[in-house]
Amino acid sequence: MKDIQFSSANVRIRTYENQLLDHPFLERLLSVDHARDLFPILQETPYGDFIEETTNYHDFEQILLAEEKRTFEQAYALTPIKEVVDVFTLKYDYQNLKVLVKMWYTKEDLAHLLVPFGSVSLTHLKEGVQTRKHQALPQAMIDCLEEVFSYIEEYEEVQGIDIIFDNYYWQHFLEITKRHNGEIFGEIGQRMIDVFNISTILRSYITGRKKGFMSAVVADGGTLPTEPMLSAIQHSLSDFMALLAKTPYHHLVSSSIQEFEEFKTLNQFDLMKDNFLMARFKERKVMPFGPSAMLGYLSAKESEIKNLRLIFIGKINKIPVEILRSRVRETYK
Repeated sequence: MKDIQFSSANVRIRTYENQLLDHPFLERLLSVDHARDLFPILQETPYGDFIEETTNYHDFEQILLAEEKRTFEQAYALTPIKEVVDVFTLKYDYQNLKVLVKMWYTKEDLAHLLVPFGSVSLTHLKEGVQTRKHQALPQAMIDCLEEVFSYIEEYEEVQGIDIIFDNYYWQHFLEITKRHNGEIFGEIGQRMIDVFNISTILRSYITGRKKGFMSAVVADGGTLPTEPMLSAIQHSLSDFMALLAKTPYHHLVSSSIQEFEEFKTLNQFDLMKDNFLMARFKERKVMPFGPSAMLGYLSAKESEIKNLRLIFIGKINKIPVEILRSRVRETYK
């Protein structure tokens, strides 16, 4: 990957960065008394392009999806290397494939669970499920569908296919990052795998899952070997904490341990892991060349949309503002 390839794209990305919402703006949203008061403020932003006078605040998800879709379309139009954007959209492909296969098997209408963007068009994904092969699908997705349908034919159920899809997603993700294994691209990919594995192990521990299950759902390719983490958590949470003590991830768990032990929830951990990844992107945002600006912007946009979703849900359900504020992710600006 030649860093100079991104020079013109980075100029445009800097203008998009200026449109990202900062903390003072989020505070304005947090300060309103009712969810219906959020739209007038958001109309000052790019999200306003999708807000009509008749739009109901309960339909906020459609606004967020429309803006996210536009963000990815803009990024694909700019990037000289498609797979830089695929790193962020690939998960939606595999999410959509899960839904499409379950629709095919159960005959239920699950279309509301489909996401209108990804690295592959929804039309091609549908054709891939129907034909089990399609020339527009990457080989990894074709291999995934073959294994999924083999599982369904053998066990006659779809509960276990999520693990197959997730494993193929992370293999595909790792394949992309290795193919463009620059220092920035590869390191960020490994960090994303690490925090996924830590999160997955902790969630499995909460629900009493054994090592065999955990081994099936963690991903390879991070900086942390998975086997020592699995062995440690099977022994005790303290051993798991000790194993992470000399890693960059220790504070993610240590800051969340009280909530984890008392309530068996990971809200604080989820916040910390998102902020951890955001910090990694922010460290590189000033780099003039290479894909770091685009990677950082796309990560920032995803975090921004998470914050808006949190605020809308909180206002609709009348959650105290202090609780909402404590769960807002760091911004990129």
